[in-house]
Amino acid sequence: MIRHLFKLIWTQRRFNVWIVLELFVVSTLMWYIVDYLSVLAITASTPTGFNIENTYKLNLALKQANENGYVTYEEGSPEPYQNMKRIEERLRRHPDIEGVSVGEWHYPYCRSNSNNSYWRDTLRVNTEILTVTPDYFRVFRVSSADGGGPETLAQAMGSDYIITPAVEERLFPGSSAIGGFIFDRDDSLNMRVAGVTTLMKRMEFSRPACFLFMPLDESDRGLRGENDLWSSTDICFRVKETAATADFAERFAREMRPQLQVGNFYLSEITPLSDFREEQLEWVYSPLRFRIGFSIFFLTNIFLGIIGTFWLRINKRRSEIGLRMAVGSSRRMVLWQMIGEGLVLLVIAFIPSLLVCLNLVQVDLLPEEYMDVTPLRILLNTVITFTLLAVVVCLGTWYPARRSAKIEPAEALHYE
Repeated sequence: MIRHLFKLIWTQRRFNVWIVLELFVVSTLMWYIVDYLSVLAITASTPTGFNIENTYKLNLALKQANENGYVTYEEGSPEPYQNMKRIEERLRRHPDIEGVSVGEWHYPYCRSNSNNSYWRDTLRVNTEILTVTPDYFRVFRVSSADGGGPETLAQAMGSDYIITPAVEERLFPGSSAIGGFIFDRDDSLNMRVAGVTTLMKRMEFSRPACFLFMPLDESDRGLRGENDLWSSTDICFRVKETAATADFAERFAREMRPQLQVGNFYLSEITPLSDFREEQLEWVYSPLRFRIGFSIFFLTNIFLGIIGTFWLRINKRRSEIGLRMAVGSSRRMVLWQMIGEGLVLLVIAFIPSLLVCLNLVQVDLLPEEYMDVTPLRILLNTVITFTLLAVVVCLGTWYPARRSAKIEPAEALHYE
């Protein structure tokens, strides 16, 4: 059967060579587009490693010296720090609040961050530093890589450090990081790793992140000035599910505003973490919408072009189809022969197209913004691309071939 199909293709080589060239170009372009869309889909579907449902950020404001009720403190006074601690404690005692996390640029979807490089022997990794209290893992429900829950990481932290799997993979390849030590550039900071989280990302459309969770230094906070303390402290909290309502932020702010006015600190607003997520995703979606839209538009045109080409090819062979039926071929045999020819033409075009795509990989033309180029990624793109093209070729062949197969032998002889 396959040999017969090749003979038919060779007999009509003048027309088929243009189809093969078209399929070659289309396969190469489609492979690249499928790679982009599949990588986006896989990246977006990978868990972020944290949960922001029913979480809020407490935004404090600071009175200025010309405002009524402004309190003046002596230089080096611990009172501003004590005032901040009173606010945090009053939040923890509220019956609707499940947990309170305090840190510096630590909450999910935060636009600000702090980075540093850390070493283990000759291995180096650049990490994003999240300075947090142990309650961070409870509030955002971050679990440990060994299957433990947030409580496991919160208890393990103490004065030690927590890292993500991306850091462990780079500094402790093939082994566990727990109990090991990492150092900063000049070896002035010797840090013991007490736990490893599950895979975490900055947001949905990002690679697994290299996070290092550093314990919040309360002694250092106690020495900071009021303005420095206010600008560097982020307070987030999780609300109990029984108290989570659509108007919680407004109701909570109205209820707690008097209690959270301590010294020169006072409540400005309560912001759901989902608002920060929407802001970040909108910033990412803006360029992605155009790229995805253009890719889908291009794929649609590819599909229509292939269907049109094979439709025309089958319609021009109606007399041949009729003659085959006149000499004894069944409609099913004719239909499968037409589909088989189309798939053979696709294979002939796809093999050199795949070689071109592999060369694109060799010259680093595939984007690695969201995912490394691995054999599995290449295989996935190849399978998806070939499957889509095969489906389109079958669709473009099946209907016109089915119509032509219904032709009567006498009418076929008339065509001939």
